[in-house]
Amino acid sequence: MTFETERCFIKPICSNDKQDLFSMCDDTDVWNYLGGSSTANFHRANIENLEKHLPDPKRWIIRDKKDNSFLGYLSLGSHHDGEDTELSYLLLSKYWGNGYASEAASEIVRYVFNERKLKRLVAETQSANLVSCKLLEKLGFYKLKVLTRFNAEQTLYAIDNPVS
Repeated sequence: MTFETERCFIKPICSNDKQDLFSMCDDTDVWNYLGGSSTANFHRANIENLEKHLPDPKRWIIRDKKDNSFLGYLSLGSHHDGEDTELSYLLLSKYWGNGYASEAASEIVRYVFNERKLKRLVAETQSANLVSCKLLEKLGFYKLKVLTRFNAEQTLYAIDNPVS
């Protein structure tokens, strides 16, 4: 499923996106709150095996409508608790602070509630990542709990489907 926002195209990942995804692994600012270079290397290995998992209806790339430039990545997956669906997002650092993450993530939240009819969606971020915390709160997520995972304090956020 493809989505369109005011400034973005949100498209399912395809094999042609590998190089753009690798560029995200090389953006060290992206990994500051995600485990550093070891986590980036883990993702690089997963990208190498991308074709084995396509098509994947729960992973998208974000592209700028103006020039089709690669902005970042969004996904839905099973949260560590095994009960909830988790929203994850990464943007290249040069696009931070421009509202792209909010715009794209809000479209996926809408999709999750209106099309997939989920009752709740969660997102987990390092508590120290204040920008990500503010983004989730702006989208309507609330703090569910604080925990330690990946050797850092994490905040688990949730948003409930307003119609369920």
